[in-house]
Amino acid sequence: MSEQNLITMQQYAVKHKMSTFAVVKLVNAKKLTTIKKNIDGEEREYIIDDTIPSHPTEKNDTITAPEQTTKIDYEVEFHKLLAKYIDIQDKYTKLIEETKK
Repeated sequence: MSEQNLITMQQYAVKHKMSTFAVVKLVNAKKLTTIKKNIDGEEREYIIDDTIPSHPTEKNDTITAPEQTTKIDYEVEFHKLLAKYIDIQDKYTKLIEETKK
């Protein structure tokens, strides 16, 4: 059984917009299939959710090279960020001074 198909009773309740009590009643009535797992020395009960796909979806991770035509002037960008940082630092200093008064 895939770990992805196991959800807790609370997660099942939220997913299906039910109360946790209603989910417990369904589990006790054996209308939901459950499995017990020992995690960190505690035995926990999980519901097997068949609506979740059993195999992970493959992500199409393609790394694209940055365009060679775009040239970034890092020094200019650095100074822009530095100016923003100094403004925020000034505001922070003023705020600290106001709260100390």
